[in-house]
Amino acid sequence: MGRLKLIVVGVIFLIFGIVAFDSIFTLHQTQTALVMQFGKPVLPIRTEPGLHWKLPIFQDVELFDKRILDLDPRPEEILLLDQKRISVDAYMRYKIVDPLEFKKRALSQSNFVQIFGGRLNAAVRAEVANVLLGDMLSDKRNDVMERITRALKIQAGQFGIE
Repeated sequence: MGRLKLIVVGVIFLIFGIVAFDSIFTLHQTQTALVMQFGKPVLPIRTEPGLHWKLPIFQDVELFDKRILDLDPRPEEILLLDQKRISVDAYMRYKIVDPLEFKKRALSQSNFVQIFGGRLNAAVRAEVANVLLGDMLSDKRNDVMERITRALKIQAGQFGIE
C-alpha cells in the first residue's frame, strides 16, 4: 500500500510540474509578447523582460521582435521611361511598434514579408518607371527615393510598423 501511495504522489507531482511549466514563459528584452486565448489577444501586451505567467492549455504566446528588422525582396528588372532596362534591388528597414495590429493585418512574420515585399516592389516600380536613366544617375534619384519612402510610410501604419 505504501508503494501505491508513492506512485500516486509522484504522478500528481509530475502533472503539477507539467502544468506549472506550461504556465510560465520567458520574455527577452528584445521581444514583445502577445498572449492569445482561443486565437484572440488578451491585453495587455507584455513588454517587460523576465518571467511571465499565462493560463496553461488555454493561452498561447506569440513573440515579436522589438529591434529594427529588414525586408529584402528579390531584385526586379524595371523598364524606365526612356525604354532602358535596369535591375533594382530594394530593401526596407522596419520596427514593429504595435504587435496587435501587426498580428491582425499580417498574421505572421513570413506572411508580412510576402505582402509588404510585394508592396515595396510595386512602389519602387511605380516611381522608377517614370524617370529617365540619366535622372536615376543624378541627384534626382534622391527625390525618387523620397517618394517611395513616403508611399510606404503611409502603408506601414496599417500594419503596426514604422
